[in-house]
Amino acid sequence: MKAIILGVFMLFITNPAKTDKEAITTTLNYYMNGSMNRDFNTLKKAFHEDAIMTILREGKLQQVNAREFFSKMKPGEPLKRTNTIVSIDVAVDTAIARLKIEDDTKIFHDFMTLQKMNGRWYIVNKSFHREQK
Repeated sequence: MKAIILGVFMLFITNPAKTDKEAITTTLNYYMNGSMNRDFNTLKKAFHEDAIMTILREGKLQQVNAREFFSKMKPGEPLKRTNTIVSIDVAVDTAIARLKIEDDTKIFHDFMTLQKMNGRWYIVNKSFHREQK
């Protein structure tokens, strides 16, 4: 009987982490699919309304509201690229995700900080490195 109770307890403890990673993956897919398909309505589902994007330009940090930045995206043909979730690391209601987004000429290494608010995961900060092939 103790083994059954322990098994059920272990299932209960390990299952929320899987659920959180799945929910984080959904949020990251909103970002990747929305940006790849130039669909701002999908993309903005990924970002909290106060999310910040940190950009390093000419050695200086700039911070902009992520939704405002992406709202300037022009509709058009979907971009031809591959999106990969490299890693997700979760600590209760905070997570870090690393993405690799690659097309024919460049690779973006995106680092996302996510927060779980009201039962939903949002990107709250995005930093990235752009690499020419």
